[in-house]
Amino acid sequence: MFAGNSTFTIENSLTGNHFTFKINKLEEKEIFFVKVLTGSNNETDYQFFGTIFEKKTFRFSKKSKIGETAQSVKSFVWFFDKLKTNTLPACINFYHEGLCGRCGRKLTTPDSVSIGFGPECRTHQNKG
Repeated sequence: MFAGNSTFTIENSLTGNHFTFKINKLEEKEIFFVKVLTGSNNETDYQFFGTIFEKKTFRFSKKSKIGETAQSVKSFVWFFDKLKTNTLPACINFYHEGLCGRCGRKLTTPDSVSIGFGPECRTHQNKG
């Protein structure tokens, strides 16, 4: 999620509800911008709604065109809180888009797909 260029979907297997999010890291800082897919799946269909600071604190943005009470926003806040406390229920599935979370290249080996990083980017992730 914090690789720098991450797109992923979270799904509740009990309800079938799902949302796709994109998280981009601000260069050289631990600031991450969070967007949600609101349309068909092209870059312009993602709407910014908040920021994560130092991988610990999520803050909803007043500049968001999506309301703070939107189901997608509430779902992300809940998901983020569960990740921080390592209490994510088994009914929640996490899917990355099959591209490296760091550089965005297509992942081609089963190992890379399961981890979410290509071999070169994996070495960079282990350093930081």
